[in-house]
Amino acid sequence: MAPSCLHTIITVGAWFIANRPPSLYLPHLHIYYFHFISPAVSVMLDRQMMIRGTPAPTPFDHPDADIVLRSSDKEPVDFRAFKLLLSLASPFFSEIFTLPQPSSPLLYPDSGSLDGVPVIQMSEDKETLQILLGLCFPVSVHAHPRISSVQQLQKVAEAAIKFEMQGVQNHLKSEIVSPRFVEAQPLRVFAIAYRYGWDTEARKAARLTLRHPMNVPFVDELEFISAATYYRLQEYHRACGEVASSRVLLQPALADFDDPWVWLSCRRCPAAWDVRSSEYPSARRWWAEWIEDVSEEVRRRPWGETARKCDLLNKAVRQASACSNCSQSAKEDLDAFSLMLAVEVEKDISTVNIDIDFDDWSCASPTT
Repeated sequence: MAPSCLHTIITVGAWFIANRPPSLYLPHLHIYYFHFISPAVSVMLDRQMMIRGTPAPTPFDHPDADIVLRSSDKEPVDFRAFKLLLSLASPFFSEIFTLPQPSSPLLYPDSGSLDGVPVIQMSEDKETLQILLGLCFPVSVHAHPRISSVQQLQKVAEAAIKFEMQGVQNHLKSEIVSPRFVEAQPLRVFAIAYRYGWDTEARKAARLTLRHPMNVPFVDELEFISAATYYRLQEYHRACGEVASSRVLLQPALADFDDPWVWLSCRRCPAAWDVRSSEYPSARRWWAEWIEDVSEEVRRRPWGETARKCDLLNKAVRQASACSNCSQSAKEDLDAFSLMLAVEVEKDISTVNIDIDFDDWSCASPTT
């Protein structure tokens, strides 16, 4: 059992047991609580409950709040919240708050500082709780918090799933595929989305990993997926690279005698091949070398825009400038041709399926 889940079971289980009326018996909570709790854990929780927390910022300091959620930080923060809002956002909390509560819930020793409001010790830190609760509060009193990193998003997602907050999960799904996350860090996004069973988001991230070489440095989120899943992602990348490279290398054979490109019409600068063919026109050497360079680059980064890589285009234009005929329109023709080629590469890549079973989440279940 993951430590965060165990911590929640212990603290919430203790809260249930301490607050249940004699007529209400919850055997599964007793089993979890008494089986997993140890003297060391008990001391840890007692110490945590004895520490006076720092009040959270607005709007989590409302004097009319009827529940306090305490963060797990070394110097904990008290988030004053409303049972109604938490119940609407979370079936987990809704179930807790339906239990009858006696007059002496778990409070800080100096209960006057909390006005008798019950406290639940959480396993989440203050940063996670502030974002999680911020997504539960109405926007009329609190703007939706901005998530600054994929690591931060993952911690909030972990809590949202644990507390069954579907609305928060939906928000996080849309947030994780925003360009600032999925385009900049697609591998991390893929691992997080796969862990939580977010099919659409995981597939979008997998597609965007194609914009980067696969020999990337290790990221912590790779621990969320199995080696088999990562291998299949690499195979998807390799297959897309082969398809993209093949499309680029086909271009000389697809050329037509009536095509207006300067590398086909010119007869002044060196040709790409010594032997002329009656089936397709002879191209200039500088263009054929550009094709070879692009085919290698799209094999590494199978993405349509790779065909328009500036340094490769500039290299070809410099070579073409040695010819008085090609130099007049090489840049213009290459820009237009590379744009068309990028579209064709994207079409071909779209036909490649990623060989990952997104319906089987057993291999991606969190272990820590």
